[in-house]
This record gives sequence, C-alpha cells and structure tokens, in this order.
Amino acid sequence: MKSVLIIDDELSVREGLTKHINWRKLDVFIIGTATNGQEALTMMEDQVPDIMITDIYMPEMDGLTLIKEVKQKYPDICIIIHSGYNHFDNARKAIQYGVKHFFLKPSPVSEIETVIQEVLQDMESEEKQQSILEKYREQRPIYLTYRRDTFIRSLLFNRYETKDLTAESKELIGTDAETPQIVTSIMINRPPYLRTSHERDWQLMKFSVGNILSETIDYFNEEKDMMIHLIDYSDSTYVMVAFFPGNAIYLEQLHDKLVNKMLENLLYYLKVSAMIGVSSTKSTLHQLADGYSESMQALEVAEYEEWNKVYHYQETKDKGSSDVFTYPFETIKEIHGKIADKDYDELLAIWHRFVNGLSEEKYSPFYMIQTISINILSALMMEDHSLEHVDQQPIEKSSLLIEVYNHNTTKELLDWTTVQLMKWVEHSKEALAGKKTSKLVERVKEHIHHYYDEEITLAEIADTLYVNRNYLSQLFKKVTGETFVNYLNHYRITKAKELLKEKRYMVYEVSEMVGYQNSTYFSQVFKAITGVSPSEYF
Repeated sequence: MKSVLIIDDELSVREGLTKHINWRKLDVFIIGTATNGQEALTMMEDQVPDIMITDIYMPEMDGLTLIKEVKQKYPDICIIIHSGYNHFDNARKAIQYGVKHFFLKPSPVSEIETVIQEVLQDMESEEKQQSILEKYREQRPIYLTYRRDTFIRSLLFNRYETKDLTAESKELIGTDAETPQIVTSIMINRPPYLRTSHERDWQLMKFSVGNILSETIDYFNEEKDMMIHLIDYSDSTYVMVAFFPGNAIYLEQLHDKLVNKMLENLLYYLKVSAMIGVSSTKSTLHQLADGYSESMQALEVAEYEEWNKVYHYQETKDKGSSDVFTYPFETIKEIHGKIADKDYDELLAIWHRFVNGLSEEKYSPFYMIQTISINILSALMMEDHSLEHVDQQPIEKSSLLIEVYNHNTTKELLDWTTVQLMKWVEHSKEALAGKKTSKLVERVKEHIHHYYDEEITLAEIADTLYVNRNYLSQLFKKVTGETFVNYLNHYRITKAKELLKEKRYMVYEVSEMVGYQNSTYFSQVFKAITGVSPSEYF
C-alpha cells in the first residue's frame, strides 16, 4: 500500500482531496497534510511518503522550492502538482525537476483519481524495471561465463577468419587474436563399477573432477597471469584452453607443470585416472580448431597406452600418422550449418555419407564415435531449445546423451544415432509447418503490447526468446503478413489515438507515452498511418 502527503495552503482543498478521493480503492493511505513546503519537509523527517501532491503558490516555502528540496533529499517520491488554471504554465517549470503529473484545480474527482492511478502505474513500472535490473546484475556473471564458454566451443569447432573475430568477442575471452595458446583435452577414466546403473554416482564424480581441475587452475595461476578456460565438453572429457600473451616458450613450461599437477591432484583426492592430450603451441585464435584437433589426436594415439600420463601431439604425431582417425571437423561443421539453416534433407545426406565413409576407415576409435554422437545430439537439443523454450514445455532429452554409452559397438551406436537424427528431422519439419513456431509470433506480439512505450528492437526480443533474429523476422512476416516494424508502428499509433481522444496531453507527451522519443518522427508515422497529423486528430 502506497502513502501520500497533501500540501496546500487552502483548507478547503486539503479537506476536499482527503474526503472525496476514494483512497481505499486506490490502495493509498494519507499520512498527513501540510499548509506549506516547510511544514511538509518537517513532516517528511518522521515519515517519507511514496507520493506527494502539492500546490505551487504557498506561504513560507512555495511548491517549486519544495519540489527542488524533495528531489534532492527524497528522489524516490513521486510528485503530483495541482494548481489553478492561471498558474498552470508556471507549474510546468517543475518538469525540469522531473515532475510528470499535473491536474488543475478545481478538477473532477474522476480526473484526479485517474492521475493518481497513472502515478501508481509509473511506480509499479519503475519497481519492475529495478527488479529486472537487479536480476540482470546478479545473473550477468553467469551469462558472461556461458557466452565465453559458448564462444570458445565455437572457436574449437570452426575455423574463423579475422573479420569474424570482433572486438567484443576478443574482449569476452580476455585476449588479443595474436596470443600464444595451447589446447588440452583431458579424458577421465570411467570405472567399471560406475556404468549405466550408477549414472548419478558418475555424474557426481565428474562434477568433483571439474572442481579439482578448476581449483588446480586457480591455485596454480595465482601469480602467473595465464588466461585459462576450462570447458566441460562431454561425459568423460574436459577441454582446457590456455593463453599467455607474448611468450610461447614460457607458456609451454607453465602448461606442462599445470597439467601434471592436475593428474597428481585427481589421483590424490579422487583416485580418478585420466590421460591428457596436449596440442602444439598456436599463435592466433584462428588456430584453436587445429589445436583441439591435435589434442584429440594425441589422445587417440594414447588410447591403447597407459593412463595418468600427458601425451603431446608433437611426440605422437609421427607414431600415429598412418593409422590415426582424424576428427571430422569439416563434416561436423557442415552438419551444424545445416541444422542452423534448417536444411533437413541435406543434413541427413551429409550424415549418411559420413556413416558410410567410416566403414572405409582403418582406425575409428569407439570413444571418438561416442564424442561425435554426443556433439550431434547436443546441437539438435540446442536447436530444439530455441523453439521449445518459448513454449515453456521443454522436452527432457538429457537421457539421450546418457544412452550413448549404452551401445557397445560402432555400428550399433551409429544406427541408433541415425534413428535419433531422423526423428528430430521429422519433428522439426512439423514445427516449421506451423505447429509450434506461431507461438513465437504471439510472444513477440505480447512483448510489443507490454513494452510499446519503450525502445524495442526485434534483435532484443529474439535474444530473450533464444532464437535467431533473421529467422524470427521472417517467421513474424510469414504468420502476420507484415513486418515487425510495421506492426509495432500500427500498435503504437492505435494507442496514440486513444490518448489523443482524451484531449489531456500535448502531442510531444503522447509521442513519448507510446515510445517515440522524437515527436517529429512520431507525427510523420502518425500521418502516414492515419492520413492526418496528430494535431488534426484532436
């Protein structure tokens, strides 16, 4: 319940506002009345109101002086000015102090209550925005961590060109494009007693492994100024990317000490075995994909060797050059592209060519096929999430990733993955036919209806819905028959016409109330849609 303080030097006005306004209905209570500004300030020392209704011309301290004092001492108080018609222009000087609400005296009770309701709505809107801002501040570190993780994953699987690496993306990972770097793949040995029937225990163990790795990195790197990012890549693998500006040799030395300490801590604290594959040192961000490939190739060669050891690509590449299975980066990249482009037939064609080609490979380690299946399934689920998140009915698919480990042969796993891919394609085609995507459009409309009086862009809405901006734009036009901007302008002008009919606002006020900061542009849009200018519409 909000509180109000009434200030006016006329007793009849104070009593009229106190007795005739339905404060109970407005959910507002009066904390008192004052005859001038000085008396009001004294009262505020004991109790600060949420709303202040004040006259302009009063003895001892006038309303404008009071407003200036209140804005300095109590900036959160919402102020309403009530003034006689002859003095109302002077009252507008209060606009420079942030006052937005006025009413003439005498005014009908209904008009006064309408102004108070507008104030309450503004206060509610401000409180909501503050709440959103606070949540944003709380969640921003988590969001930045997620973005950084996503971006580094993208760098590991895609070969970027210089033009693709924006200043923002470089800032996200905290380094320049030309920085020495090493990519490390850490494979954990899943004990036989933690197989399918003990999945929860294994996930707890893996979570503990991630904590040990992170703590080792933090402790080791306290004074060494390396930039290290650890990514939980798959059910049994972590990928680490380490940067050290300007000194590749020192990076290699520090990195060797770090990875050996990781192995030592995993054995000591968790009794977990692991093997680590280390790439050669790369010089630019564009080579992260090469680094990841090398780190995985080092593990492939080491697959039949001992655990709890670090394997460097430079030492293993000759040994494995004739029979090492090369991770199909380009094929996986193509598949990701077809998923994003919704080119489902070509997606299946690429996958079938890949599966058929595997039979010709001499060396296809089973764990690598598991990694590829997980990669594809994760991409499908991320694409699904962009649609199903909007429906607020997310389909639980994490069990599919677990089920990957229930298959014991390459053929069995590939056949199962093919079935999952074909099911997903069928489901996605239905979604594109309109069974789900129309809900996206409804969410866009709801956003416009709620926030038309603010600055709105389709890109921002797309971000909140976790969908691609261009896709959302095309979908909106397909479903509604008009562009997003056209729909937004028509809705705003409809609201503007309603406000203009009330004949209580100036054109520039209506312009701001419906989301146009430039009143000239507002008038142009208004005339283009209605055929007349706002002033002619009165």
